[in-house]
Amino acid sequence: MTRRRLRNHLSLIFAICGAIVVIAAGARLVGGPRFMALYEFLRDMSLIFVTAAAAYLAHLFQRRLTFLQSLREEWREIVDTKAALVAYCDRDGSTLEDYLAAYSRISRAIDYMRIVYANVGETDKLIGLYPYEPLHDMRKAFERLDPRLGIPCGAPERAAARDAIWEALNALRESFLDELDLEAPAKPIFKPGSKRTKKPGADLSRTGAPGAETDATAVPHTTTMTGLPPDI
Repeated sequence: MTRRRLRNHLSLIFAICGAIVVIAAGARLVGGPRFMALYEFLRDMSLIFVTAAAAYLAHLFQRRLTFLQSLREEWREIVDTKAALVAYCDRDGSTLEDYLAAYSRISRAIDYMRIVYANVGETDKLIGLYPYEPLHDMRKAFERLDPRLGIPCGAPERAAARDAIWEALNALRESFLDELDLEAPAKPIFKPGSKRTKKPGADLSRTGAPGAETDATAVPHTTTMTGLPPDI
């Protein structure tokens, strides 16, 4: 379930619940036998209304969670596919078997998309449009390197295909990942070559262990048999 569809369902649920509350409040304020009967009915049925709304909300969020999981799995498949295609382009002397193995990755990634999104504009009579054409752009760029075509594919041709594959992936990333509601990290690191800020040692004053000093005690680490400090 996409974000937009979820919002539409939530808006409908909140509108219905709000209308029920307004009707009940209006009937209570107006009074009279008819309106009081309506108010009593809505009050008695309120538990059923709330239970039904809660169950439907749980159903909606479960569908949303399943959709996001499928979306993440598809993106991992796309990234692995890109890595296989780029590796083929960077490798000299690849065989037909190497090409077919890499081509099968892009073919699977294209078909796996169909369990995440339906074709845009698809009807009972029309096929519709594939939702993310950059995947086909990656496929078309890679097909130019097919050894069965009998066309020499040297370093310039492989570099051109690799650049086209990267360009298609970047175009896909800008749109595909928007549905995941990604946010910037709270503590990003922009400085190249950053190092760990903590120093080796431990503060034993917080452990409460017998014999621990009240002041912070720095206990230097020892080197293990593998040559790595034990706190890594």
